[in-house]
Amino acid sequence: MTQTSSARLRPGERRNQILAAARRVLVADPHRELTVELVAAEAKVSPALLFHYFGSKKKFQYAVIEEAAAEVMLRTAPDPSLPPDEQLRSGIRAFVRAVLEAPQLYRATLLMSAAGDPDVRALHSEIRRVFSTWVVSAVAQSGIEITPTVELACHGWQGYVEQTLLTWIDNPSISPEALEHLCEQSLDAILTTTEG
Repeated sequence: MTQTSSARLRPGERRNQILAAARRVLVADPHRELTVELVAAEAKVSPALLFHYFGSKKKFQYAVIEEAAAEVMLRTAPDPSLPPDEQLRSGIRAFVRAVLEAPQLYRATLLMSAAGDPDVRALHSEIRRVFSTWVVSAVAQSGIEITPTVELACHGWQGYVEQTLLTWIDNPSISPEALEHLCEQSLDAILTTTEG
């Protein structure tokens, strides 16, 4: 009965079912590589059906990355009910936690972007743009004048955070809580270099 109703899913529903299975695989073992075979087994479909809906492994990976990126942007959006400093800190913590929930996916995003994949590079640029926009806005609300130097420092800090997270994923030498604290405090440290 379940298989019959599952077989009658509309294309959009089937696609969402497969993406939900990918998310479950990532949550179950964040450090495991996300393969077509693993996701197909979790979704209870054949790898061939997965390729039918996504076209290729590359397009499937992009769809998973795209969905994860939308979730990250939603989770890190500033909460206007919080004071500016806390908006910034809670957003940074949310970003770090989202990355640590799916570290292999984050690594794949950065590596595919660096390798020149145009779709992933555009998506990565959009994530960076959104993230930088609210960081700069939160810094401004905290009373710091947004000079070209401060804006450049905020963008540079984002690159620092990306590399720090990638290094931690390969070698988690400190606790996740200490990692969050490091990412928070590093922005304060970088901003002090813009004073004067």
